This record gives sequence, structure tokens and C-alpha cells, in this order.
Amino acid sequence: MKSFEARMIGKSIRSVERNEPGFGISVLFTDGTGLAVHSEVSLRMSDTAARIERVTSTKQEVILHLSEHDFLAISIDRQKYDAVELFVYQDADGTFVVEN
Repeated sequence: MKSFEARMIGKSIRSVERNEPGFGISVLFTDGTGLAVHSEVSLRMSDTAARIERVTSTKQEVILHLSEHDFLAISIDRQKYDAVELFVYQDADGTFVVEN
């Protein structure tokens, strides 16, 4: 089974959308897959920086490192957020990866 990190490498972000208040954001990729985030997010993305080059994880966050030194950082700090699912990723093959 591929790890979340391996599934992210090489993907290109098509759009980032804000969901209803309290329901986080959605990140849509060009291949039709998506990521729903229900915790704090930090994003720095230029118009040309949409491809994920690497992923790093700590106990506090997962960072998707984009081209052009941009990034999407997702908080996974359970002491700050008590959401049932911090984020959910659905791959093209129907596989779900859930951080909870």
C-alpha cells in the first residue's frame, strides 16, 4: 500500500476552495483526486507553483512542498483540534487516506 506521502508526490494543485465555516478547505488536484482539510492550514502558492515536489511530516504538521518554494502546511496537532478527521484524501483508485 502506498503511503500518503508517496501518493502526493508529483500531483499538481488545480484549485483550493474554502468550505462552509467550520468545515475547512478542499484541495483539488488536476488528476481528479482531492483532499479535504478540517484543521489549520497555511498556504503560500504562486500562479506557477502547483506541483508537489516532496512531503514532510512531524507530530504537528504535514507539509506539501510545492515548486517555486511554495507550500501547503496542514496542522495535525490533536491538542489544537478535536475534529474527528483532520484531513481526508481520496485517490483516483478510490482509496481513502484519513488522518484522525
